Amino acid sequence: MDELIDVSIVGEPVVYGAGFIALLLVVFAQQWAGSFVTIVHEGGHMVMAVLTFRGFSSWSMKDGNNAGTIVDDGSWGVGDLIVSIAGYLSPPLVGLGLAAVVASGNAWGGLAITLLLLVLSFLYARGGLAILMTSLFAVGVALVLWRGSEILQLTVAAGAVWVLLIGGVRSAFRMELKGTSDAYFMMRGTLIPRTVWKLFWITVALVCLYAGGRLLLVGDAWPDGVWPFDVPAEA
Repeated sequence: MDELIDVSIVGEPVVYGAGFIALLLVVFAQQWAGSFVTIVHEGGHMVMAVLTFRGFSSWSMKDGNNAGTIVDDGSWGVGDLIVSIAGYLSPPLVGLGLAAVVASGNAWGGLAITLLLLVLSFLYARGGLAILMTSLFAVGVALVLWRGSEILQLTVAAGAVWVLLIGGVRSAFRMELKGTSDAYFMMRGTLIPRTVWKLFWITVALVCLYAGGRLLLVGDAWPDGVWPFDVPAEA
């Protein structure tokens, strides 16, 4: 544990290597990488269901990374919109948050947060595939934390970030617009076309990929002067 605290990996070869492996997994092993993204996606629905006092009973996953969360109170309202919008926002935003943790030199913390999310998802998983994938990921991360070498732990921590960032973009681009999609529910509740919601989720995912990637590669999310409220450094 101590070996992974205050260990900066920003711009190190392990970050580039983990990013390349994550890209290969997202493109060529979508069942595995996509399942991790889907778990976080459904986790976003569940968290928002709790925060909006709607509650949930379980979540499940089918082949092709199709999944769903059963919300206790399915009545229409602002809470329904918050629960619906959270799904595609969760993978890129969680990836960005983990990127900040890992870039700050706390790869152990990033792995611990990932393990906690997986364990909580496992407790509410229903169906063979959801239980299998969450348990495999959770056991894998636990073993890496317990017995993995320092380089393996750093690689897995950075890899988890990249999978969420890259996979979040892929998931948003591949989102369907049919009647069972999150975009349909957002359109039904706001009258804003489904395509607009899809573009919104894609934009957020791309921004998170850019910011999270910069955190891992150069140590800051944005170049100086990008935001109007940036304070110029004194000469």
